[in-house]
Formats: sequence, C-alpha cells, structure tokens
Amino acid sequence: MRVLSLPLFLVTFSVGAQTGPGGVGSSATNVLWLRADAGVTHSSGAVSQWNDQSGNANHAALPGTIPTATPAYVTASVNGYPSLDFDGIDDQLWVNDHGSIDLTAWHFFIVVTADLLKDHNAWMAKGNDSEENYEMLSYVDGNIHTPTHYTDGTRTHPSSTGGQVTTTSFDVFEYSYNTSVGRDVYKNAGSIITDNESKTPQRNNHPLFIGNERSTTGRVVNGDIAEVIAYNARLNATQRLIVNNYLAAKYARTLTTGDIYNEDDAGAGNFDHDVAGIGRTSSTDLHTAGRGSGVVLISKAAHSGLQDNEFLLWGHDGGALGTWGVGDLPTGVQGRWQRVWRVSEVNGSGSGVNVGDVDMSFDLNGLGTVTASHLRLLVDTDGDGLFADETPINGAISDGGGMYRFAGVSALQNNRRFTLGTTNIISTPLPVELLHFTAEPTGPTSVRLSWATASEQDNAGFTVERSTELEDWIAVAHVTGADDAQTTMSYEALDVQAPPAMLYYRLRQIDLDGSTTLSALVPVDLRGQQDIVLVPNPTDGPVDLVLSPGSAPVLGLDLVDGSGRVLPLPVTPNGTDRWRFDATALAPGAYVLRVHQAGDEPTRQLRMLR
Repeated sequence: MRVLSLPLFLVTFSVGAQTGPGGVGSSATNVLWLRADAGVTHSSGAVSQWNDQSGNANHAALPGTIPTATPAYVTASVNGYPSLDFDGIDDQLWVNDHGSIDLTAWHFFIVVTADLLKDHNAWMAKGNDSEENYEMLSYVDGNIHTPTHYTDGTRTHPSSTGGQVTTTSFDVFEYSYNTSVGRDVYKNAGSIITDNESKTPQRNNHPLFIGNERSTTGRVVNGDIAEVIAYNARLNATQRLIVNNYLAAKYARTLTTGDIYNEDDAGAGNFDHDVAGIGRTSSTDLHTAGRGSGVVLISKAAHSGLQDNEFLLWGHDGGALGTWGVGDLPTGVQGRWQRVWRVSEVNGSGSGVNVGDVDMSFDLNGLGTVTASHLRLLVDTDGDGLFADETPINGAISDGGGMYRFAGVSALQNNRRFTLGTTNIISTPLPVELLHFTAEPTGPTSVRLSWATASEQDNAGFTVERSTELEDWIAVAHVTGADDAQTTMSYEALDVQAPPAMLYYRLRQIDLDGSTTLSALVPVDLRGQQDIVLVPNPTDGPVDLVLSPGSAPVLGLDLVDGSGRVLPLPVTPNGTDRWRFDATALAPGAYVLRVHQAGDEPTRQLRMLR
C-alpha cells in the first residue's frame, strides 16, 4: 500500500510550473501565498508561523519581541476552510524584509472579514505609516484604504466608499498597481477604487506586517484572514478572472463580474476545491496552462481552437485520492480515484463554448512504480454522473518527474466530470490514501499524532519519525497497520519525550514487502510549551519572566551567576502573569534564575544568557 500526501512543487517559470493560485504564476511571479489551509504552525490554536506556499520562503512568523501576539487558528471558518483570527489588541505576523516583496508593481488578493469595524484594521502593510511601500487597511465604515509612498517623496492614499469590509461575510479584495495604469482595487471582482497614478513606489527595508501596521499604536486587525496572495506585476484580465474564480469557489463568494465557474454551486455538486483554469480574452491577453494547488495540469493543445472570450476552469469535490472500495467502473478498469473533477467550458457570460483539444497531466509522485499504459482518463460524456457506461481514454505518456499526460483530449466539455483510473490495480494501484496526518501538543514535552487512511492494501504498519533540523530523523512510535481495509481507519500515537523546540514529524508507511512511503511534514512548535519562560533570552536589557495561564503565583526570584553568587534582582510586575527585571548591568555570561512558586510547586531553575 502507498499512503501519502501529495507535496506542492514550485519551480521556476515554465508551462508545467503554473502552480500559483488558480494555476496562475510560478515562484518567479507569485512572490507570496499564505493559505490558512496550508503551512500553519500552531499550539492549541495559537499561531506562531504561517508558511509561504509560493516557493519563496516568505514565511509570516510571530515577532520574537511579542510572544503573546498569536493569532488564533479557526477551523471550518468559511465554507469548510480555516482562517486566522486577529484579536485587535496585539496579534500580528511578520514577513521579514526581502527583495522579492519590495515591489514597484503588484497584484494582491486578500480574503478577510472583520469581527469589529474600526479605525484602522491594517490587513497588510509593507513598512511604517507615511512611508509605505504598499498597504491595505479598512476604516470603521468598512472603507478600503490603500496608501503608497513614492520615490519623489509624495504619498497618496485613495479610499473606496464605505461598506466594503463587513462583519457578516468573508470577501475577496484585490489590489493592483503599476506606473502605466495606476491603482485598481476590487471587491469580489467589482471595482471600488481606480486612479491613474504614474509614479514609482518607494521600496523600504521594513517587514511586511500581516494584521498590523507596526509603527502606529492600535492599528491591529480585529477580524479574520483566510488567504493572502501577492504577485510582482499586474495580472492580465484572463489571469484575474481565473484567480477570482478560484477564491470565489473556495470561499463560497459570488463575484460581481466574471463569475463563470459554476461547478461550485450546490446543484452542480460543490466542486469547490483546487480550482484552476486556462483561457483567452484576446490574442495578447491569455493564460494557456494551469495547475494550481491540485494534481491536475491542463494546457492548451498545440492544435487547440482556443479563441477570444473562451475559458476552461476545473475543480474537484474533495474526494479521496484513492481507488480501493470505489465502484462505478467501466469495462476493463479495475479501479478509479474517488476524487472527481468537473469543468466549466464557457465564455465571459457563462455560456458554453468549445476551447478545443487540451493536454491533461496528472502528478503521480510518490506512488512507486506506475505503468503509463495502465492509466485511463475517465470522462462522463453523457452527464449522468456515472463512469461505468463510458469508454476509457488510453494513451498516457510519461513526461518524467512523476507527471503522466493525455495529449489532445477532446472529451472535456462544459459541465462534464472526469477522474483517473487504472486497468491494473496491483501494478498501478493509484492509492494515495492518507486522509490526514496531524500533530498537536499535549504538554511541555508531549505531542499527540493522529492520522487516518481511506483504505489500505498490504499495509504492515506505520513509523512516526521526528526531526528538529530536517536532517536527522528518529523513530518515536510504531503502529501496526490493518493489512487490507476498504473503510476509513484511524490511528493515534503519543510522543512523550519531545524536546522544547521547533519539531517536524512525518509518517513512514511500511508495506508487507518492506517498501516504504513517506507522508508530508507536519510542524509542531514546543518552544512556547514551557509553563515558565524568559523573553527575550539571550538579553542585554529588560527581560520578562512569563507564566502560562493557571501557573502557581511567584513568591520570589533569585539570580545566580556562574560562581554561585546570589545577585540582587529588582523585579516589577509587567501585566498579568509577567514580571520584568533589567539585565543591562550584568556582566556577559550564563546565569540561573531560581523561581519560587506558591503551593507545592518545586523551585524552578531557568538558564539565562547575557
């Protein structure tokens, strides 16, 4: 059996690398992509890092100087997808300054809702007030505000009318700028700001603040962010349409204009997930290959009839990428994926068109040996929702790198479904069966690991592995598998000797024949799990002793130097469960802070570096 999560590969720009949102852009153009459904590190819901999915490693992390500024991870916040909730007090994440996010032209998308309409909800800001490279914030009336500081020393800050950001729904806000066209801002694809600025924005060396405008007190978001997308150039009309439809399907929004992907409607079966597309507005405004965050890449075939005002978009139903236990099979096909995709092949008004033949590729990385001749593309040509009465399409070609392509496919038409099958379920089983793999801290040195499989074949068991540096891995638990199963199986293990560090876990599935498959990595941050911490540490100035909620009160503190001398330690309260002292006068070296608590708590000793 093979059980794994498909990784997201992002490389330099090429036809096969359109792995940005909706299949638009590569790591060269899509410079930041924060999705609440991917790459979030949190401890019991307190978020410490939000990893960039663009391939540029522009991760948004908790500021080290504000350890309590953790947004809350909210599951199933909008259309079954999560969001990050910012409390309006101090919650924020920072993307370190980097050349890839210092921009003179851009195209942003954010998906947000306010918990409280106030001045100022600073959703994203590159730089401090009055010297912004770029910024998106909103006012108490929901008015969107987009200030920019230019190289000539001027600063403009156009705003929309009120009522744009609301407390009742997540909405898609889009902001583009370049010197030839100026500024355009949209809500759900409808225009709310436009101007003709033709100046060059001033870059700066400040971080990109998410949920905060750092330089001005109180400009912290009180609301939720589900997704942040940044490109380093304006998108063309076709690309805008595709990205907006990807976000609208994912977050159940109706676009003001260009809402042409309708397979996300309940009546069509809610094919809401990993929407991507291709299309053409004109001969110079087009997008001919896309993959996005899913495993399907579709591109215009060499002899395609793609014309002006024609688009093809696709998304899936969230079904498992696995074959075992799935029926509805055409003659000669032994298995097919449970996951099914559906396409909208339409013009800009949503009416059906024919874009011509397309090439369709599937990423089968991690499946072990795959024989291309076993693969079958299944298309529901008669629209009855069944595949058993269809003629499978053969002729798959291996393009290397785990990609398998069906060339010149003409069977895709508006509203049709498709999936992937195999004629040999033993040699080419297509069993990507891991439904989820999660890790959650249960104490200062313990982590609970949970996972589930959709089905299993020849599964001897699992080994949970842990690393701190992503180089050396140690086994922390072994769990016996079900051998063969065609129903969902759930598993759990406990790592009770986890160090207080940034940890990474992976799942190694072991077949009866000894072959193994690795899952994707799951991060867990135990650095903040101690019930008493010193912040910052090392320090050369003021330092805070911070207790977790519920800890016993502190009765006294002693500071001991390397020779064993007890030093005077003036301490003052600094908020709830927090005490502050000044280490400025201490000689450089290592110290021990002894903490005496009430009740039966033993004396705690914390190591401090000066």
